Amino acid sequence: MDFDLKKHSIDLGIKLGTVLFIITAFLYLINIEYFYNGLKAVLFFPVILGFGIYSAYSSKKNLNQIITFKEAFTAYFVCIVIGYLITSVGDIVIFKFINPEAANLINEESMILTKQGLEMMQVNSNEIDIALENMRNNPVYSYSNIISNYFIIILINAIFGMIPALIFKKS
Repeated sequence: MDFDLKKHSIDLGIKLGTVLFIITAFLYLINIEYFYNGLKAVLFFPVILGFGIYSAYSSKKNLNQIITFKEAFTAYFVCIVIGYLITSVGDIVIFKFINPEAANLINEESMILTKQGLEMMQVNSNEIDIALENMRNNPVYSYSNIISNYFIIILINAIFGMIPALIFKKS
């Protein structure tokens, strides 16, 4: 029974990863600006959350409406881990191999937006220079940032995953 639950979640995770990669590819083709103005994150969040909740819900349904907290959380979490892994690999392919110049442009534009935001918050110029230097040395689409963003998303979803697990578990 546990194997079927994981297989089902992995299948949904592959579908999630495909959807996220398609969103990334369309945003890349339409306008690179969407990567630094927050639209990508705005589109990703409900898709990821929706797939995770659906994974827990459908697992409960497939287990004759009886699911433990651990099973519901596993269904949610495995789906997200696989799905976001696929999109992270897609980011590496697009921004490290296909078009590294786009990654540089995104980083430069992100630096401009960061500088403007910090200036609006009246942060002193030394701190702004340090923040910009960190961004210059650690670009948005560097391997380390892609990997750390992956783990941050997984951690955030581990926390969010507890909510549907509590809702769907057997009382």
